[in-house]
Amino acid sequence: MTPSFPMRTFFAAVALLVAISTNSTHAQMGLQAGFVEAFQPDYLNRDVTLFVEFLELEDWQQPTVESLVNDYSGDFKVGVDGLRDQMKNLKDKILSAGEQGAIGVLMVPINQWAQEKRRLKQRFEVNLRSVLSDEQQARWPGLERAMRREKELPRGVLSGESIDLRTVSRESEVPPEVMLAATEALLNYEAGLDAALLARSTQLTESQDKIKEAMVADDFATGLKELELIVATRVALRDLQDRSIDSLAAAYGEKWGAAFRALARATAYPTVYRPSPLIPFFAAAREISGLSPEQITQINAVETAYVPWYSDWQDRFANATRTEEPKKQTEETRRRMNQGSPTTPKPVAGGPYQSLYAERDAADEKARADIAAILGAELSELLPGAAKAAAESARSRPEQKAGSNRPDFGSESASPRETRGGDGGDAKAISRQSAPSKAREPRGASGVDP
Repeated sequence: MTPSFPMRTFFAAVALLVAISTNSTHAQMGLQAGFVEAFQPDYLNRDVTLFVEFLELEDWQQPTVESLVNDYSGDFKVGVDGLRDQMKNLKDKILSAGEQGAIGVLMVPINQWAQEKRRLKQRFEVNLRSVLSDEQQARWPGLERAMRREKELPRGVLSGESIDLRTVSRESEVPPEVMLAATEALLNYEAGLDAALLARSTQLTESQDKIKEAMVADDFATGLKELELIVATRVALRDLQDRSIDSLAAAYGEKWGAAFRALARATAYPTVYRPSPLIPFFAAAREISGLSPEQITQINAVETAYVPWYSDWQDRFANATRTEEPKKQTEETRRRMNQGSPTTPKPVAGGPYQSLYAERDAADEKARADIAAILGAELSELLPGAAKAAAESARSRPEQKAGSNRPDFGSESASPRETRGGDGGDAKAISRQSAPSKAREPRGASGVDP
């Protein structure tokens, strides 16, 4: 062990990441072992709003409930501070235990705190329910469902796993009367969502201790088994969300369903359902002065062919994402378990999406080149990016003068990801830009609208 490793291991431990930072396999298992959750309270002061809403608390009850939450928060902080102090005091043991032994040393205070954390949660709930009337007690299951959505929904790791389709409905401006007419579909979604969240939460709880034990023992087979069980619940939740996008879109009708579906897909799969940069490119080409009616018709034809192709490409990219993301959650543990096996599959060069990126770039390149050919050498210089393309072309052919040839609009210097911006994208822009832009009527040769 190098001199720098012990200190790196120790400081990672203090940050609660030591148990998952010693190697990437432990990281993959550790992220599902509940280490992060150990530092997250089960109840927050803002949850009082949910208590008031779902339990219909009386005015006189609210101060009591607020006091209970404050007491819980104080006890939780004392416990977390104590855990941090314990971990700091384990410095010598961690440094002498070695890479693998450090995990076992840290498990002792973490496991002790996990039990205490559960006890604090149970005590708070008992105290809260003791001040409720019989009618309010009957509303407790509704509160539990609301708390699950509030606490559990954001904990997804797969695309589409954490989307809240009620929120998307509001953001896509589906009218209240349309949502009211879709009550049955919304209730079915909420019931399915709650069941899927409960299944995922239950599996995480059941697997956490087993994963911790597997990390200490370097038992990759057990760790992999538990990871696969967890991933299965994540996939089930994501699939429920995907199906619900379709069912709610149908319930909202043709007009509002289309807007909802576009925003829901962009929110669930932001890397996939983002606007193509060629949509504004086509629009800019049509705005160039001096185009003939025939040229505008040809530009419209290129766009008309490209837009449905791009939509189909997005759907295929989404399907690939649904297949590959769950594999990613277990691949490092699986690789470590199968290390040295001749049957271990080799990683795909460039990643699993490389062929899709290449296909998209080729289609973009062809569309740009087609537009440049329609415009001709002189007008194509007015296209977005023409000056940059010409400069790059000149640098690649130093023996020719800059601008001596028509720029090559078929090449893009940036990587597939760079040309499309960050993964988040502008989800709302999807609903405005993913459909074909309305083709303009041909203008006169002078470029003036008739």
